[in-house]
Amino acid sequence: MSVIGPLRAEPSLRRPVFACTVLLAVILFGERIVVSTLEGIVNGAGDFPLWLPRLGTLGETFVYYLLFFDFLKFVVLPITLMWIAYAYGRYSADQS
Repeated sequence: MSVIGPLRAEPSLRRPVFACTVLLAVILFGERIVVSTLEGIVNGAGDFPLWLPRLGTLGETFVYYLLFFDFLKFVVLPITLMWIAYAYGRYSADQS
């Protein structure tokens, strides 16, 4: 059984796949932007940007952002993958 066919036919499967895709994009791009920005600050290449909220000292800020992205990677992403599996399982059970 193909997974692409049900995604085209069943709208209830699109929502968890879209949420997982957005979450992956946030993790990949957000972590890279925050880490490169904070490393530039530590190396003396720039000042702290106004768009990035500062949480205490620079080291604390760095740790909080890395913990946030770790939470997204190791807690929220598996939950969205389980949501996809649940939705696909319900779809498959309804088709049988």
